[in-house]
Amino acid sequence: MDSKTRTVEMFFFPFVGGGHQIPMVDIARLFASHGAKSTIIVTPTNALNFQNSILRDQNSGRPISIHALQLPDADGAVSPESDMSATPFTDTAVLQEPLKLFLIEHKPDCIVFDMFHRGAAELFDELGIRRIIFNGSGCLPGCVAESLRKYEPHEKVGSDYEPFVVPGLPDRIELTRSQLPDFVKDKSGRLDKMAKDEEKSFGSVVNSFYDLEPAFADFSRKEMGKKAWLVGPASLCNTNITDKAERGKQADQSCLGWLDKKEPNSVLYISFGSKPSFAPGQFVEIAHALEASNHSFIWWMSIKSEKKALIVREKVEVAVKRLMGGGDEVVEMRKRARELAEKAKKAVQVGGSSYMDADALIEELKSLKEK
Repeated sequence: MDSKTRTVEMFFFPFVGGGHQIPMVDIARLFASHGAKSTIIVTPTNALNFQNSILRDQNSGRPISIHALQLPDADGAVSPESDMSATPFTDTAVLQEPLKLFLIEHKPDCIVFDMFHRGAAELFDELGIRRIIFNGSGCLPGCVAESLRKYEPHEKVGSDYEPFVVPGLPDRIELTRSQLPDFVKDKSGRLDKMAKDEEKSFGSVVNSFYDLEPAFADFSRKEMGKKAWLVGPASLCNTNITDKAERGKQADQSCLGWLDKKEPNSVLYISFGSKPSFAPGQFVEIAHALEASNHSFIWWMSIKSEKKALIVREKVEVAVKRLMGGGDEVVEMRKRARELAEKAKKAVQVGGSSYMDADALIEELKSLKEK
């Protein structure tokens, strides 16, 4: 079999939101660096967000390309994806037909996709395309979600604020019902469907690395029987300044100028994700606490109010001072962070755990291709 026939072809179908799209684009670039022919399937406007990085990869000889789906309404039906601010529950059904037409003409060895594309799994099964789930959050959240689905400990407590232990895990994890996302608490069956889709998939590509969560990586693979390739941190594929600067939305120069004036490790970054839900007044409590802590901070905000218990400003202030202070506990935390940063770099280098997992997936796809 010649080398051209043996080349593995992988498609990547990221979700339209930036928090999902950016790491999957990085993973596509990562697999291209391993020699896999990689195609990123996106909308025309989303393609603009990373086309320069892909062009640089192409110029360096990497086998990677972008396919922009031709939409019936020039992306309008997937609003507001043009600035990558779409939430995980944005309806992307408008992408199904152009995606199907493309896949009928071009059948890859596998497609890596985001499960938030509802209906995508069924489409790939219909077309007989091997599908791999993109996991952008790591093994630990997946283990927790599966335990919640299987044992439903959140249904056995008396209130939304009564703590419960998530059963069957390698470490003790305690939560309250108020901390769980809606799709875990509701009775829509969405969690069961996601579990079934994952069970029928070829496996999952995880944006994590073994040394970050060894107990949960082993538990996921050995105890839960999940097939997973930990190939991250994918962001480390951005090795030059231009690539790093162009990831995500365009940087605010006033913000960068402000940061340039600060001492290293002196600014606290706060983000609760794209779909945070807090009690009315919680943002006020957090704001007062941050101001009272006397530490510089950047706070990325997306506001949604729900009926929840308040965490008072004094507790937030104590947490900030604890994190930004200089006690023994903080010194140990920062030391641990530095160690993990070094392990992350080694993981994606030749011979590292993530490098080997990426190679292992490609080799497995090659062996299936030869049958």
